[in-house]
Amino acid sequence: MEKISFLDPDILRCPFAAYHTVREQGPVYLDESLGQYIVTSYDEVRKWAANTQDLSNVTGLLLSFDSMPWQARINEIYETRGFLPMNTLTVSDPPLHTFHRSLVDKAFTASRVKQMAEYLQGTIDTMIDSFIGKGECDFYAEFAALVPIHVIASQLGVELEDIDWFKQCSDAVIAESNPSNTEEEQVAITLKITELQSFIADKIREFQKEPGDCLLSDLVHAEDDGRTMSMREMVSVVLILLVAGNDSTSLALTSAMHRLITLDLEQELRANPSRIPNFVEEVLRIEAPVQGLYRRVLNPIRIGDTDIPEGAIVVLRFGAANTDPAQFTEPDALQLERGNTRNHLTFGAGPHFCPGNQLARAELRIAFETLLGRMRNFRLAEPDDRTNWLAHFLVYGPHKLRIAFETA
Repeated sequence: MEKISFLDPDILRCPFAAYHTVREQGPVYLDESLGQYIVTSYDEVRKWAANTQDLSNVTGLLLSFDSMPWQARINEIYETRGFLPMNTLTVSDPPLHTFHRSLVDKAFTASRVKQMAEYLQGTIDTMIDSFIGKGECDFYAEFAALVPIHVIASQLGVELEDIDWFKQCSDAVIAESNPSNTEEEQVAITLKITELQSFIADKIREFQKEPGDCLLSDLVHAEDDGRTMSMREMVSVVLILLVAGNDSTSLALTSAMHRLITLDLEQELRANPSRIPNFVEEVLRIEAPVQGLYRRVLNPIRIGDTDIPEGAIVVLRFGAANTDPAQFTEPDALQLERGNTRNHLTFGAGPHFCPGNQLARAELRIAFETLLGRMRNFRLAEPDDRTNWLAHFLVYGPHKLRIAFETA
């Protein structure tokens, strides 16, 4: 039996061959280098993603690091300058998750996403205006990384002149989870995050007094049986939504452009724009920006022929499920005509299904409708494809992609 380590740098950058190797050994694989159980079968990932009785999202491995030796110092900064983060949404279980999610769902509605379409279109056009005259750009840095942050900023009441500061704060929230941070790096990151917490708290107070036309205001006034969230709860929820919807959408946009070019799909999509939504879904399926998430085993379970003890860590690998040949024929091929592509698990499944999925899909669809309408002859600016791919256990995608093009 071939041994695979998902900490191998090459596998971190491109895990798909490893998925196929371990899937042949069964639906779950014990990665001895991690001491964690990697679930790769579509049916099993979907099944266990919905199980909150036997698996917990509170693992201490994501957005919560109580084991750090300097945690007391970090907590003091949060308590004196901002708000001590709490487990919610991605890192919480029922009944707390049920309450928070019910309020988020009341804010993240289809009608709210539809209302955002005009702003989204304007943002995408503005980003394109900034580089279209050059004939080339770093698609990630000059477009993909900017569109989501502008969109979420508008929904939190951030003024345009504060976008750069907001991006720095957003980057700090993401950087907080890097286990290699030194104590002083973690202190600097925490100070930046408390700036953002204070800003969000001020906006919450503004919207409590006078509702606004944005997602944060909707969240402030959402209630479940008369109960609303506390200030600390709302600040924590907003920060998680920021992390979940920002970098993942940027990576998906960049992956989509890379596929468009390397698979030579430009002419087909230009001739048949009705296929753009399926193109988006296929990119999300094959190139899931979040490849998996952790669960802690609450009660002994059995997956396939493997017994998994209480306390163990299970990793539900959405990226592996999305390329399971038992669910998707020719799973590694991007097929614009694929009928079941929306069954992918990129946004998760069960009670933790991503509440921002409609917004992410809208950003990708409108982006490529606009890019194909305004530009043509997309190609790699560097013929040997020097695209840089993240090397990360959970996050996947290109974070540098130099392209060339002409104006349409």
